[in-house]
Amino acid sequence: MSRRRLAPLALFILLPSLVQAHPHMWIDGTIELRLDNSGLSGLTATWVFDEFNSAEMIFMFDDDLNGKLSPAEVDRIRNEAFAHLVQLDYFMIAFAGEDRLRIPEANSFDARIERGRLIYEFTVPLRLPWNRLDDAVIAFFDVSYFIDFLSEAARDRYAHAGRTLHLRSDTLRLASQGWGTIQVPAVRTAIR
Repeated sequence: MSRRRLAPLALFILLPSLVQAHPHMWIDGTIELRLDNSGLSGLTATWVFDEFNSAEMIFMFDDDLNGKLSPAEVDRIRNEAFAHLVQLDYFMIAFAGEDRLRIPEANSFDARIERGRLIYEFTVPLRLPWNRLDDAVIAFFDVSYFIDFLSEAARDRYAHAGRTLHLRSDTLRLASQGWGTIQVPAVRTAIR
């Protein structure tokens, strides 16, 4: 059999494995901590969607296609493409030492379009006292590995109530569903 005839056959055989390759969505996630006198009072997450998925979602939700999201369009996004993520902890994982923390329901949400990219911003009232903030870890992670997240801190340090909280990038190795162990970018805290 000639090479010309084998090429389409090889593509047909390999296509199912290529279709199932993961991930299919990329999100750059930024974590901004909210501190008060008792410690962490919450965090604001900002997600910037990749160009392809942004274009698809903007087409679905920007009803007048003017490149801006009206309050009604933001409400539709919240209700149809965000609210259900509470069941998935907003793809967020957090640890204080070895203890995995429960992720509470977000208490704010906004969406906007910048330079053709869809951006979500939401606040989660995750509370953690100062004495548990040393060596806490926060990351975005989709266990199905459909979404590949970049998790980074909005700032490298916070000063509050006479304490300085430093943040640095870290990498977690987490088990995905069906895709083995993957490296997940994370943010780790340290009090100095």
